[in-house]
Amino acid sequence: MHLKANRIFLESATRDFKRTGAVAPSSRALAEAMTRELARRDRGTVSVLEAGGGTGSITREIARHLSHGDHLDVYEINSAFAWLIGQRLREDEAFRVEATMRVHNHAIENVERARRYDFVISGLPFNNFEPETVREIFEIFRRVLKPGGICSFYEYIFARGAAKIIAGKPAERERVDGVGRVVKKYVNRYEYRREIVLRNLPPALVHHIRFDLWSD
Repeated sequence: MHLKANRIFLESATRDFKRTGAVAPSSRALAEAMTRELARRDRGTVSVLEAGGGTGSITREIARHLSHGDHLDVYEINSAFAWLIGQRLREDEAFRVEATMRVHNHAIENVERARRYDFVISGLPFNNFEPETVREIFEIFRRVLKPGGICSFYEYIFARGAAKIIAGKPAERERVDGVGRVVKKYVNRYEYRREIVLRNLPPALVHHIRFDLWSD
């Protein structure tokens, strides 16, 4: 399954890097950091939303912390990745838990707004999006989270700086700057903890935010 996941990842990254948004699947260290708050859960049953499941590296770690009565929704726009996660749910021993787990081959903008979640864990490649799309996604996370809910997401260290260097057109540099401003706004206002993960390709910075830390 590991070799199949890597092959599908490489094929997708080669075909559409902008949508894949990574040069390698998330490492175990990054998956552990992304699920740290879930692992510390202090409540009974929980609902989890994973945005951008990729090949299931972080999904696998999420499943480790789920138990009877819990619920996981994975939204993955890439049909090959969504198929792979679905297959892993059926065949991979690590996914065989008593929780209810569903895979949705849709963009996160199509999330079921009626369901509320205790945790949102996002692997979406924000640096590849338009600033307004990033803002919309954060507001979706805000709306679907329960009071006290936690949103965890990561960004690659120095990724925006590198993207600006290789961006040829001024409009592309402005887009990258715009994404940075949006992310910084939410981090500065709502972040309560962060982790640096060096054991990942490339190294990553994980943000844990709570939207109720600051009332609008």
